[in-house]
Amino acid sequence: RLPAAAAPFPDAAPTPAAHLRNVFHRMGLSDQEIVALSGAHTVGRAFKDRSGFGADSTKYTADGPGTKGGSSWTPEWLTFDASYFRHIKEGIADPNPELLVLPTDAALFEDDGFRPHAERYAADEGAFFAEYVAAHLKLSELGCEWAA
Repeated sequence: RLPAAAAPFPDAAPTPAAHLRNVFHRMGLSDQEIVALSGAHTVGRAFKDRSGFGADSTKYTADGPGTKGGSSWTPEWLTFDASYFRHIKEGIADPNPELLVLPTDAALFEDDGFRPHAERYAADEGAFFAEYVAAHLKLSELGCEWAA
């Protein structure tokens, strides 16, 4: 039940932003929380044979630990920081074939509701960290029942 990365979307959403909202608003998450959680893409990779996106390997993933290859959103794909937002913003203006920018990533800077949050996180890593923690906790606890 994760969001799709590109059209056609399984919920028939007309845009990547609408699709992200359809997926996450039903869980009670706000636009700000959607953008914060998207920042988790600062770590990890996408593998073309599994997702259909990215390259088989890039200069950033050719020699990484574990399974080699795939495409990352950031050059330092094992470092959790706010670089995802900076690289997505740069990748929209000046595409880097070595880094992944999916339509749902680009939507964070193209959609009027998402953009203020993405811009803030690109400029203020502390704000990203604080708001990511809160959004991740909220997402992690959805549907949980705690014993008294």
